[in-house]
Amino acid sequence: MKKILIIGTGHMGEAILKSLSKNLNKDFYEITILNRTLSKSIEFSNKYKCNYIKNLEEINYSDYHFIFLGFRPVDADGVLNKINLQNHSNTIIISMLNAFKISEIEKYFEKDINVLRIMPNMNANIDKSTTSYCFKAKNIHLLNEAIKILNVFGKTYLIEEEQFASFVALTGSAPAFIYEFIKAFKEYAFLNNYKEEISNDFIKETIIGSTMAALENSISLDEMIKKIIVPNGPTEFGHNTLIENNFKEILIKCFENTKSKA
Repeated sequence: MKKILIIGTGHMGEAILKSLSKNLNKDFYEITILNRTLSKSIEFSNKYKCNYIKNLEEINYSDYHFIFLGFRPVDADGVLNKINLQNHSNTIIISMLNAFKISEIEKYFEKDINVLRIMPNMNANIDKSTTSYCFKAKNIHLLNEAIKILNVFGKTYLIEEEQFASFVALTGSAPAFIYEFIKAFKEYAFLNNYKEEISNDFIKETIIGSTMAALENSISLDEMIKKIIVPNGPTEFGHNTLIENNFKEILIKCFENTKSKA
């Protein structure tokens, strides 16, 4: 039986907990959670059929194989200083702490600690997270099993640690930007008297189809746009509005501002 501990089930931690509790075989994996408040741990324990512990000290008396760090980076010192693992070589720390490097995690543990730094996103809720990772680990078998666990709630991408900030912008924060984009579709459909269940469906199909065509086609995006636009047609008038208002530049600035804080 492999033991998983999730410290901090905020929005992201809960999304991962939801997916793992639903998809992992409980004959092979045991999930435990720890939160700042006991009432939240009890609530989520009942909701997701997992175990809970009451305080950080309890970690030191159990051999957890996979420990997810899902609390705020500002709380790292107070949390990690209280963890004294019994078996470093057979434990892997899976850190979701934003802007917190592997080298910073290592300071709190012995030299042979295994660390997997990840950046998932909220699509873990529906097993569709795009999760980046980098690592420093000696126990390769444990590392590979940890990566398999990450793939339970989405797809994984090995990147350089220096790329984490830009990955946050492109995937971690991006769902919020995409939701804002979709809001405009939904509001315009509402203004034109479409039933929501119908408009939701054709908006979804349009966005999914366009995304697949854009990313799986050898033709450049500029060429694809030209094929849709008819001179003096309705698409040209709409597309010109995006160009005149610097739509692409606004998005790039959005990514850059996100990266600066990641």
